[in-house]
Amino acid sequence: MNSASVSELSLYQITQKLEPSLSTVVVSPSTLKSYIGIIIDLALEQQLKSKVWVKLPQTKTWLSEIERYRQQGKVERIYSCSLLKHYPDYPDLSSLEKTGSEATIIPFKLTTNGLLKQESFLIIVSAQFCVLMLAQWQKGKIQVEPWGKRFEQPHLKLACSFEPETIARVLREMKAAIAIPQAEAIITEEDIASLSNCTGGSKIIGKLVLKQLERDESLSTSAQGLSLSRGNGASSSSCMGLEREFLSNLVRELRSPLTHMKTALSLLESRQIKGEQRQRYLQMLNRECDRQNSLINGLLELLQLDNYTETEAATCVRVEELVPGIVSTYQSFAQEKEIQLGYRIPRQLPPVSCPTPWLRLIIINLLNNSLQFTPARGRVFVQACLRDEDVEITVSDTGVGIATKELNKIFESFYRGKGALHQKVPGPGLGLTVVQQLVQRCGGSISVNSAVDKGSSFKVLLPTLPLELIED
Repeated sequence: MNSASVSELSLYQITQKLEPSLSTVVVSPSTLKSYIGIIIDLALEQQLKSKVWVKLPQTKTWLSEIERYRQQGKVERIYSCSLLKHYPDYPDLSSLEKTGSEATIIPFKLTTNGLLKQESFLIIVSAQFCVLMLAQWQKGKIQVEPWGKRFEQPHLKLACSFEPETIARVLREMKAAIAIPQAEAIITEEDIASLSNCTGGSKIIGKLVLKQLERDESLSTSAQGLSLSRGNGASSSSCMGLEREFLSNLVRELRSPLTHMKTALSLLESRQIKGEQRQRYLQMLNRECDRQNSLINGLLELLQLDNYTETEAATCVRVEELVPGIVSTYQSFAQEKEIQLGYRIPRQLPPVSCPTPWLRLIIINLLNNSLQFTPARGRVFVQACLRDEDVEITVSDTGVGIATKELNKIFESFYRGKGALHQKVPGPGLGLTVVQQLVQRCGGSISVNSAVDKGSSFKVLLPTLPLELIED
């Protein structure tokens, strides 16, 4: 095999060109993380004197596994390939110094290659045991389920081997991809030759792990599908029940303004109606027309949730680039209502795994909701921060607040709380429903804290896009 091929291919693709090629399985990030933990547990239990080559997602929970191995295992060297320029706030493992018996972590870089960047790997080599776990990130696509379309989170294709000969070939190819002059120091010929003396690997172990991966991934997917089906209708009959309930609520919402408009029109036909009364009924007509229009626009938003392309789904969306523009469009409205509107978004937050149109609609609906329910001389504020491996977006206000008994209803379709009814705030009660649907489809979550007359705070957690899928 020509080692120069690594500049055009990837380590993962090279494993597929071996004879025989390595078996692969599609897994979620959480499944890969779990099995890396299992491998490290095995190495710690056996106290294997080993060398490690690693490139994992640069987040705290992933890197903590390698740090655990460094502190507790008999590791001679850990060679870490990182992309930490995208995440300046995360701990840089390469900066850690040797302490006592702990291994030194030595950083290295691979030659520039988009496919290599999209890969994560863990290679452990010892006299008794060797393992290769090599995964290539795949972009999320539109997933069609029985209950409708949803956004599929990024996933991985994983190849795994315990065969010394296979691992030696991968190390040799990886050596060709390491930036000179690091290559000779990071992967030596002695490292590759030592694999011929490794006695612990077997094809049976590799197949066993892959079967276990497939089983666990299948169980995980089934559990997720069951959870979603329970939330959206576990059978066709329950789905029909939800549709029937939605249509029933929709008819009721449509009937109310039509009834008021018909009443106003019939009264306007009376010759006994005086100027002041006539004006009042004309205002009623105008108000109910606005309500009808608001309802139609809300329904259109619901219908358009899935109208986006796969290109839009895969776009890197940075909160810091989206929020300022949205806030600026609401400044004149806020000034008119005498509301102080502002935002604080730190730079260099990782992009979130959410289609751009969806994230824009999430922020717009939350911002509009806060402005509607905040009186004059109040305050509405948007902020974001990194919360573990998610980006947290918070929209808070000093508005009328929400009663505790209403908090579990505010995300229901057409629900309008007492504050909206009392203040005659326009809107069909679909904005928060749309927000919740979009957040959940992106694999995130939304929560609210509120107190009557003190304001509300909506917090949205969205998963970040893996470094391997971020385009430079």
